[in-house]
Amino acid sequence: MPHRILALVKPWGRLPSQLTSFIGRRATIELVDRRLAKHRLVSLVGPGGCGKTRLAIEVGQRTTVVPPGSVFFVDLSGLSDPRLVPGTVLRALGLWETQDGGPLESLTTQLSERDLLVLLDNCEHLIDACAALADALGRECPGVRLLATSREQLGVGGEAVADVGGLELPAPVGHPDEQWLRRSEAGRLFIERARTARADFVVDSDDALVVARICERLDGIPLALEMAAARVRLMSVQAIAEGLSDRFRVLTSSRRSGPRRHRSLLASIEWSCELLGQGERRLLHRLAVFASGFNTQAAEAVCAGVDVERDDVLRLLTSLVEKSLVQASPRADRFWLHETMCAYAAAALDAEGATGALRDRHLDYFAALAKRMEPRQRTSDFALTRKELEPELDNLRAALRWSVESKQFDTGAALLSSLATFLCDEGLHSEALAQCGPLLVADIEPSLRAELLFLAGRCSRLNNPAMSLYLASELVSLGRSLGDERVQAAGLVRWATSQLDADPEAALKAATEGTRLAREGGQQLIEILGLHAKGWALIRLGRPAEALIVGEEAAEVSDSSDWPTSQYSVRTLLSYASICNGRFTRALEEAGRMVCAGSNPHYVACGEAYRAEVLARQGKPGAADAINLAVSLESALGYAFFVASNNAGRGRILIWQGQQDDGYQVLEAATAKLESFGLSAMCVENRAVLAEVAVRRGDLLTARQHLDTSSWRLPRAIEPAGAPILGVEARLARAEGRSTRAHGLACDGLAAAFEGGHMLWVIDLLELVAITCGDLGRPTEASRLLGAAESQRDLIGYVRSAPTRDELSPVQVDLQAALGDDAFARAMSEGRALSLEEAVAYAQRGRGSHKLARSGWESLTASEQQVASLVGQHLTNAEIAQRLFISVPTVKSHLNRVFAKLDINNRGQLAAAAHRIEAP
Repeated sequence: MPHRILALVKPWGRLPSQLTSFIGRRATIELVDRRLAKHRLVSLVGPGGCGKTRLAIEVGQRTTVVPPGSVFFVDLSGLSDPRLVPGTVLRALGLWETQDGGPLESLTTQLSERDLLVLLDNCEHLIDACAALADALGRECPGVRLLATSREQLGVGGEAVADVGGLELPAPVGHPDEQWLRRSEAGRLFIERARTARADFVVDSDDALVVARICERLDGIPLALEMAAARVRLMSVQAIAEGLSDRFRVLTSSRRSGPRRHRSLLASIEWSCELLGQGERRLLHRLAVFASGFNTQAAEAVCAGVDVERDDVLRLLTSLVEKSLVQASPRADRFWLHETMCAYAAAALDAEGATGALRDRHLDYFAALAKRMEPRQRTSDFALTRKELEPELDNLRAALRWSVESKQFDTGAALLSSLATFLCDEGLHSEALAQCGPLLVADIEPSLRAELLFLAGRCSRLNNPAMSLYLASELVSLGRSLGDERVQAAGLVRWATSQLDADPEAALKAATEGTRLAREGGQQLIEILGLHAKGWALIRLGRPAEALIVGEEAAEVSDSSDWPTSQYSVRTLLSYASICNGRFTRALEEAGRMVCAGSNPHYVACGEAYRAEVLARQGKPGAADAINLAVSLESALGYAFFVASNNAGRGRILIWQGQQDDGYQVLEAATAKLESFGLSAMCVENRAVLAEVAVRRGDLLTARQHLDTSSWRLPRAIEPAGAPILGVEARLARAEGRSTRAHGLACDGLAAAFEGGHMLWVIDLLELVAITCGDLGRPTEASRLLGAAESQRDLIGYVRSAPTRDELSPVQVDLQAALGDDAFARAMSEGRALSLEEAVAYAQRGRGSHKLARSGWESLTASEQQVASLVGQHLTNAEIAQRLFISVPTVKSHLNRVFAKLDINNRGQLAAAAHRIEAP
């Protein structure tokens, strides 16, 4: 993967830094590394506190079995839902969920060709889910290795197990002094941690023997040794040894005997906790409510109460860190409990009967945090907000889980609603959808239900369009039942977005109405989304001139919102619409703005894709590099839809540049992928390009199959979206020797393209009409049209594609031979002098006779006739625009042309003319 792509993908799971040094286990590290070289799954198995996590990190730092920078750490300790394991790993690797599968499939797809090592930490409470993950990765991803830490092995075929026990104990022989102790791993750990607690700590001969007994009593378990060593600040090693012996006697005489190593750790924990003051003990127990850590502010808000004053929390927390009962991050205000300590503290909290109350406070705190952060998620401050929310993801999950368990559904719904933008930005679509489930079936406040329906519809659009459409319909129905136009607006926009690539005409209608309601209700963000959906629906319908107007309107609203995501999203519409309109400079400007969005690799990819389209059409170098980078970026993100979309662009560019065979293969595969998502409406042009290549190859049967597969096919009323299909139908008819039909189809395609304002299609089809005129023995007309097309190409800098150059070359030779050099040059010059409108009108004259009336009702296009007819019904421009799903400026443009062609001056005269024409 290119360095630039790596820089844009978030490396969540890189190895965490450590506050203390790693001691010992050299032989174990070498053993594990050897096993990783031979086995793709190695499990470090041992009791809690024995140092499995630190050992795994040390192996990861030293290993050479994968390339540098390819080791990732995944902490599962704060996770309780086994369904979230694949998604957590996906996120830890900086990957995103794809649109055609869940997290596990997304993971295996994106890792199928990667070489990396994943440290899967704390698997024991999610053993089945971890085993299923390991099995899937083992089957589908030959370059991926797993190093798991657990209290039991995963039980997967091919698993190699390395037992992890206590550290090496002091030898029974030798002079008992500090050097003797240091020769053992356990002795060296105790000494170093003791000196962390008390800088002047020294070991004489008597102390050396006592420390050796402590190491032996605690079975060399690192966590137990660290807790014991932390006590040297206030106690002698002799007192520590006696305290541990007393606690050990209590345990061995109780029912909690168990394996010796378990008793040793429990003895250390209980003895350490018994030495705590009441406030320290209370705080320690309460800290167990947090998942995957906490900061000082959270500890103060959640844990203060009886016996723990808020102002004392930081002091007590510092004391617990010094006693090695709480772990602290070396770089941030972040603390956590070791898994074993957390389990002990949670049991103690439960014995006090205080768990429910603490989880309530935990829920309230994180619900308030999310609510406070919500407005900032849709502003330029979102990057900072995300950094604050990311470490709390497991706490947020735990709070949501408790809201359902304790039936605090409204609180949970409000929390989830506040996290909507964050979860979607993190790519956690499946998880967000799953979180919506139990809350949507509960009795929650209607406005919260609306928020969750919108979120669920957004998330399900990626891999379940039918569900997304259903949820959007439910949202519209909810809005109508409540009489709440704001909810209706959100539902209509969501519905439009869901239908955008399946039924763009219906999407346009819904987006238009949803945008109107959002604007009237002051819903700026919904208005932006509605305009965005409306613009892309117009693109799908072959009407980019109107889409550009909508895009300008969306940009004006978005630029005042301080929401970078919406601004970049609008740029995608503006850039693509500008390409279709032949405004290449504007398209490059908008693409450049997206490329500058370095913090969002998806929009960088969009910018590169549109830049590639422009460069190809301008005949400039760099198109291939730009589109390949766009594909690579989207592949790294796991966005299957955008990978397929950009691969389609790559295929079209290859064909454009003359690499027809390679381009055909790429484009055909990408188009099939997009259509498998149910996005056939966006593949009309792709099918046309594939069919055109087949015609050039002489494979007319395959060409017909592509045309019949397209969602736009004949017989059908002529409309802008069908322009590229009509063009290929003309080429197919020409290849079959049906010159008159080819000419008629080419003229229909030109009319459709011109009606939609698709400048590039208009120029291409002008040349095709010229070719068919030549076939019909009209060399002068053909030459004029070629001259007109050439003039328009020069005007916008639109070069011919390699296949078009090959197609036109013999045609031009024939025309020049038929007319003679002077007449050919004169006809070309006459064509160059025509405006675009004049050239299209000239091409459309009478089709067969080439004498289409220049004035009167027959000279009006289909769209112009529709507008005139609606004027006859006394509709205003705004009402006509709404009826035809076009903009008011477009209506005005149509009317200006109608007035000129009919030689009338006002709407009254036009209404009268329309009544005369339409009267029986």
